[in-house]
Amino acid sequence: MEPKYITREYIKNFFKLDDSEQAQYILNFIMSHLVLEKYPHNSYICRAGDDALAMYFIEDGVVNVRGEKGEVINELYPGHYFGEYAAITGDKRMADIQARGTVLVYQLDKNTLRALTRNSSAIYSAFLKNAYGQATEKYRKLIRLINTRRGLSKPGSSKKATQLSLFINYYLVVLIFLGVLLFSPDPAAGRMHAAWLCSPIVFLVGYIVLTKRALESIVLAVMYIMIMLTRLGFIGSFYEHIIASVSGTVDIILLVILMGSLTRLFSASGSINALKYTVKKIIKTGNGTLVTAFCSMVLMAIDEYLSILINGACFKPLADQKRIPRERSAMVMGMSPGALCVISPISLTGIYLTGIIAISGGKKEIFFSTIGFNFTALLTIVFMLLLSTGKIPLFGALKKAVIRVKEGGPLWPEGTEGDGEDEDANRGRLLNLVLPILVLILSSVIAGSIESGGFSVNVLYGMLVTLIFMFILYCFQQYMTPEQFFQNILFGIENMLAPIVMFIVGKCFAVGMEEIGFSAWLNEMAKSLIGGQAWILPAMIFGVCTLVGALFDSPWAMYAIGIPIAIELASSMQGNAGLYVGAVCAAGLIGNEIALGDVFFIGPMLGINPTTYYRTKLPYVIIIALLAFICYVAVGYLLRG
Repeated sequence: MEPKYITREYIKNFFKLDDSEQAQYILNFIMSHLVLEKYPHNSYICRAGDDALAMYFIEDGVVNVRGEKGEVINELYPGHYFGEYAAITGDKRMADIQARGTVLVYQLDKNTLRALTRNSSAIYSAFLKNAYGQATEKYRKLIRLINTRRGLSKPGSSKKATQLSLFINYYLVVLIFLGVLLFSPDPAAGRMHAAWLCSPIVFLVGYIVLTKRALESIVLAVMYIMIMLTRLGFIGSFYEHIIASVSGTVDIILLVILMGSLTRLFSASGSINALKYTVKKIIKTGNGTLVTAFCSMVLMAIDEYLSILINGACFKPLADQKRIPRERSAMVMGMSPGALCVISPISLTGIYLTGIIAISGGKKEIFFSTIGFNFTALLTIVFMLLLSTGKIPLFGALKKAVIRVKEGGPLWPEGTEGDGEDEDANRGRLLNLVLPILVLILSSVIAGSIESGGFSVNVLYGMLVTLIFMFILYCFQQYMTPEQFFQNILFGIENMLAPIVMFIVGKCFAVGMEEIGFSAWLNEMAKSLIGGQAWILPAMIFGVCTLVGALFDSPWAMYAIGIPIAIELASSMQGNAGLYVGAVCAAGLIGNEIALGDVFFIGPMLGINPTTYYRTKLPYVIIIALLAFICYVAVGYLLRG
C-alpha cells in the first residue's frame, strides 16, 4: 500500500536529511528497512519489560500508552512515533502499547537505528532534537510537581471536590474579610491592639495549615492587610504594593528567571546520563558510590528537587549494584541536596533567601554570614558524609535495613518494588554538565570580588556569562539548534513564574505588616519580655520557626514570614543579624524534613516506600534538630553583648 503519513518526505524531515547525494543514499537505506506491521484491535504492540527490538511510526489507527496500573496515560495518532529511546539504548520497554482499533505501524529495527545514529552525527543530532518535544512535556510535569511540593501551585482534584473547597474556603474568607472591613481599627488613629496586629499571621498560618497552598495563602493574607490599611481601596493598594515590590527587586527576579533557564538547559543537554555511565566505570565500592553521589550533589547544588531527581536516577542503580540498602542510599541522596542548597548563594533557595533578606531591610551580604550559623545544614552535611563512609552509628530502621541486606535479604524494604535503570537515549557528554557549573561558580566569584574589592559573589553576572558559554558549547556540538536553545530558555522562565510570584507577594506581606505597626510592636514586646537575656532569642527563633515550617509543609512561606521578623529583632536587640536569620534558614530546612509531605514526593524518586523513608530518617532528623538547638543556645550566649 502507498503510505499516507509515513512517507519518504516524512522520514526525510524526521532525520533532517538534505538533498545531497549522500543524504539520498541514507534515505533510500532507511526506507528499505521500514517494515509495515498490522495489529488488530486490543492487541499489544509491545509490553512493559519486553526487549526493545525496534522503534515504530504510526501509519494508521490509534494506540494507547498504558501505565503501571493499566490506566491510559497517553494516546498516539497517525504521524506519531514511539519506542525510540529503548530501541537505541537496548533497554526494556517501560510501558504497554495497545492498539485501539486496527493499527498499522512501520517498524525500524534497532540495529538499523543504531547504525544510523552511530555513523552519522547529523542523524544522531536530528534524532535527539525530535525527542525534545516529549522531553519538554515531561520536564514541565516535573516542575509542576516540584512547585506543588513547595506550595506554589495546587495538586489536581476532582470537580466535585473543587466546588466544595471553593464554597467552604472562599465563603469563610469573604466573611473574615468582611469582619476586618467592619471592625478593624484604623492604623492611622494609633497603635492597634496586639490581637489585630497578629491577626494577619494567624490568618496566614491557619489557611496554609488547612489548604497546604502557600502562594494562595500569602496572597490572601496580603489582601487581609490591605483591607486593614485602606478599607474598600484594598485593590488599588494591593496593586501599588505589587508594583513597588517588582520595581525594587528587579535583580532578584532576573536571577530567579535565569536560574530556571539554566536548570532547563542542563536537563536538555543530555549530559546527566554521561555522569551515570562515567561513575559506573570508575567507582568500585559501596562507600565510594555514596561519597561520589554526595560530591555530585555539591557540584549540582542549584535546586534541591532537581538534584534529588538527577542524582537519584544516576546513583541509585549503582548503589543497588553495590548492595547498599535503599534506606541508606535514600537518606544520603534525599537529605543532602536541601542542606547544600540552603547554604549555596547560587542555588534557587539561596537566591530566594537573599532576596527575602534584601526586601526585609537587610544587606544581601547577610546571607553569607548565615552559612556559618545554619547549624542544621552543617550538621546534616556532616551526618550524610559519615553515613556515606559508614562511620555513623546505626539504629532504628536504618540498622534493621543493614542487617537485612547482610543476611541476604532484599535491598529495598517491604512495600517498595525493585526497579530497573531509567535509560535515556541522549547521554550527552559529562563536560557539558561540569563545565557550565564551573563557569557559573568562577565567573560569579570573580565578578563579585572585582566589584566589591574583597570576596563576594555576583550570581547575575555569572549566569549571563554561563548562558553565553552554554550557547556556544551546546549549539556548536549540535546538541540543539539556536532556536531550541532559546526555546529552552523560555521554558525555564515559564517554570519560574510561581517562585517569582511567591517572592513578590512575600515582600508585599512583609511591607504590609510593617505598615500596620507589627514590627514596632514586636520590638517593644521582645525588649520587655526578654530584657537582658537576648542571647536566648536565636534558639527561640529556631524552635518556633521549626514548628511553623513543619506545620506549613513549605519552608518558602515560612522564610517570607520569619526572615523579616528575625531582621527586626536583630536590629532592636542589637544582635548578630547573620545568627538570627541563620536560625530561620536552619528551621526551614529541618522543619521541611520533619513535615510528612516531602517523603511522598522524594520517596518514589529514590525508589523507596515513603513511610519507610520517613521512619528511617526521623531519628537522625530529631538528633540534628536537638544538636542545632543546643548550638543556638551556646552561640547566642557566647555572642551576647
